[in-house]
Amino acid sequence: MDSKKRERVTIGRIWGLIYPMLLYLGVTFAVEFIFMIAVAVLGISRYGATDQAQLYDFIMNATMSQALSMTLLAGLATAPILIFIYIRDNNKDRRNGTFVKYKLNNILKYLLIIPFGVFNMLWANYFVALLQLVMPKFMLESYTDTQQIIEGGGFLIQLLTAGIVAPIVEELIFRGLVYRRTKKMTGTIAAAILSAALFGVFHGNWVQAPYAFIIGIVAVFVYEKFKSIVAPIMLHMSANILSVLIMTMTSSDTPTVDSLNIDTLSYVSSLIIFIFITGVLAAVFGVIIWNKVNPVAINAKKENEI
Repeated sequence: MDSKKRERVTIGRIWGLIYPMLLYLGVTFAVEFIFMIAVAVLGISRYGATDQAQLYDFIMNATMSQALSMTLLAGLATAPILIFIYIRDNNKDRRNGTFVKYKLNNILKYLLIIPFGVFNMLWANYFVALLQLVMPKFMLESYTDTQQIIEGGGFLIQLLTAGIVAPIVEELIFRGLVYRRTKKMTGTIAAAILSAALFGVFHGNWVQAPYAFIIGIVAVFVYEKFKSIVAPIMLHMSANILSVLIMTMTSSDTPTVDSLNIDTLSYVSSLIIFIFITGVLAAVFGVIIWNKVNPVAINAKKENEI
């Protein structure tokens, strides 16, 4: 977008960047609150209201064990609202005369997103593993609760939540709404960085934040190349599904120098090699996408955006 056509930064537009995130958090809180009330009623009928310590433990254990299922329900409840807001933004752009419709890319070109997402997930994870070697204890511990929630659900719940629903909801929020709205005020580069940074912060811990930032930047890349929200959703799904599969097939504990029984230098060297190999492969598919995918604008009045 040309700088002369950029929107002014106002309180209302800043609020437009914040409320989609608050909406998802609010729905999540509501789902958890309703669940805890139901569990409390069940606990009272089982233990009575007088044994508060046992009742509290019962509620907390039940809530923790079903946390991933509640995240799934919250995502399913939030997705239709986000889709409505996304379509409303498109309709507003149409009224303003700023909406541009792009020709749908060949399905085979969309398939390039899958290996691109997979290799970016791999090098980003290896990079975070390298960062963890220098992270203080409080940063590493910030991921503990999240890790317990993820591992607390069965494989199917993990796959549905992290592999399908979360990518749809998060991409609608951070690329479909936050990035697009920010771009109108700041331009592409600043909007990409800000939306990726908010995506990292949104994860709520120091371990996942740098990984989410990287994936956020890459998601903007495919969004801009394909000009469709489907592209970053596919990339996010590819990365998350592989993560779930790897986590299921390997130990639940995060690999460390001690657990791998090797010295620190060898561990660091291995990580650097893996980062280089998977990073190069990600770059190769990125270059292919850059060269093969060329968005073509068509008459916006004839078709709706995908």
